[in-house]
Amino acid sequence: MARMFAATNIKLQARIALFLLLTGTVWSAHAEIIPARIFSDHMVLQRGQDVPIWGSAAPNTSISLRFGSYIYSDRSDDSGNWKISVPPQKAGGPYTLTLSGDGETVIHDVYFGDVWLAGGQSNMEWKLSWEINDSDKIIDAANFPLIRFFDVPSEISPTPKKDLSGGTWKKTTPENAAEFSAVAYLFALKNHTEKNVAVGILDNNWGGTPAEAWMSKEALLALPDYRARTQALYQPDIDWPAQFALNDRNAAEKMHRLSSREDALESGAHRFEFATTGWSAQTLPQEFEHIAWLRREFTIDKVPETAILELGDLQQEAFVWINEQLISVEDWRSQNAHYTIPAEMLKKGRNLIALRVGNSWHNKPYVGRADQLWLQLGERKLDLSGGWRYSNHVEPPIPEHIRYEHKPTFLYNSMIYPIRSYGLRGVIWYQGEANVAEAPLYHDLFSALIRDWRNQWQREIPFLFVQLAAFMQPQNPQPDSSWALLRNMQSRTLSLPGTGMATAIDIGDATDIHPRNKQDVAARLWGEAKRVSFGEDVLSRGPTYISHRLNGNKAIIKFAHIGDGLQVSEGDSVKGFILADSAGKYHRAEAKISGDTVIVWNDDVKKPTALKYAWADYPEVNLYNSASLPALPFAIDAL
Repeated sequence: MARMFAATNIKLQARIALFLLLTGTVWSAHAEIIPARIFSDHMVLQRGQDVPIWGSAAPNTSISLRFGSYIYSDRSDDSGNWKISVPPQKAGGPYTLTLSGDGETVIHDVYFGDVWLAGGQSNMEWKLSWEINDSDKIIDAANFPLIRFFDVPSEISPTPKKDLSGGTWKKTTPENAAEFSAVAYLFALKNHTEKNVAVGILDNNWGGTPAEAWMSKEALLALPDYRARTQALYQPDIDWPAQFALNDRNAAEKMHRLSSREDALESGAHRFEFATTGWSAQTLPQEFEHIAWLRREFTIDKVPETAILELGDLQQEAFVWINEQLISVEDWRSQNAHYTIPAEMLKKGRNLIALRVGNSWHNKPYVGRADQLWLQLGERKLDLSGGWRYSNHVEPPIPEHIRYEHKPTFLYNSMIYPIRSYGLRGVIWYQGEANVAEAPLYHDLFSALIRDWRNQWQREIPFLFVQLAAFMQPQNPQPDSSWALLRNMQSRTLSLPGTGMATAIDIGDATDIHPRNKQDVAARLWGEAKRVSFGEDVLSRGPTYISHRLNGNKAIIKFAHIGDGLQVSEGDSVKGFILADSAGKYHRAEAKISGDTVIVWNDDVKKPTALKYAWADYPEVNLYNSASLPALPFAIDAL
């Protein structure tokens, strides 16, 4: 992804020219008025609140903004900066905004409606075209010209940037919508259809990024656990342009080599005659390093009419061959390495499966999934977990590159700071996976992020977020789950006013960190938006623990937000509870609904000391309220 830094005057002029070409914004000759890039044709401005519009001009220039019959004015300061505030407006449009001074700038097709910033990492970034449930149907129906997206350029910077490097507002058409955030689009669709207003989305996210990358230097220096790592990035002797240039070269070489068919074929390691002297025996699943080559031979007496190869979820850059014929090229968005093999590709006797796998994320490809490594040959099913030969010396090691987008402040500086005053209805946020390794710190970190953004926007913007989905192979009990702990840290953040949480605990995928059910995520976020931002009396939260009491060896748990009552989605009993005995060891527990409570017990635990619900990487969950919203995970450390 492009990373933009300080530009010369020539580059600045080129950027301005490109801006005009892409946005269609009309400037007169010798125009000096340059609005911030986010202010361009087709934009949506937030209704019902003061809307600041800002930019640059020649120093000490009188500037006016004409909007309908109203004219608002300002004067640029000694540095050429100006800002004009438009008073609250009702929803509507289209309008034309005209900026006048030494020249004139006209911005067309402007609407007032609801504007949301869609932030976070890859589950918010995930595009409609990246295979979600019913993605083709959704894209084909995406004809909503009053739903508009502004894709904030994915960039890094060690210091705050005055403006974005680019970006245009795009109306919703099938062609455009394919590249929209799936969660944000489905959320916007509900806002648009239910409130009958234009909706603008600031699509502002980057896969794999931690929360600290999206925060200001000042906010992070106030957190003891992040102070040192933030200060390390602000040493005066760091030559950032040189560091970034080297890193970009490494990244480009790495991505070329991982995705290059020519490099994959050049070694010949997919061919029968390739010598595997020095290769090691391996079983799968397994983590490797650099570019991993794997070969597995098998013999057949008779070629079957049908054959199916299952390699699990590769989700990385992979090439797959059968008998020297390339059958698939996978990347990180691939969901399942499941292949139907034509009979003519197989032969009686010796056959060969060859894999070339790399990982663009951290140079450590992971190959295979438990119980998802097999080859179906007619009625014969061959286990492929063993019998592999492996080498990562076929090709030179791939270069490491530093992911600066993970560094504290680097995304705030380039993607938040330049738009920090743009009028918002609120924020929708899907992030946390990148912070699981430091889950105990997340409550303070995430709370500080929300306060930081509210300070930047100078108002208490509603902040709605997604509680992480279930992920990883199920283990029960798993009282020390880091994923469960991070979800708990997210729940605790609800103590901040003006926040709402949509849990995805029941719609995860054990083998894919990117669950493809984005519809329920968007619907639950919208439910919380109606409650938090629009002030509606709606049941938008799942059953939430509020109190407990002991009755002998039974724990009786009381819930709020149950609607017309608690219910289970399947079976008769409630799943997902674990109880600790007097020694602190956790056991699976029985549970049943009784009114607005759940009774939890284990006959072998005579004196329960602690209790947890849905506390695992991938927990069992079947407790819901009458709105079909799942109960929130929780822990009681002392019964």
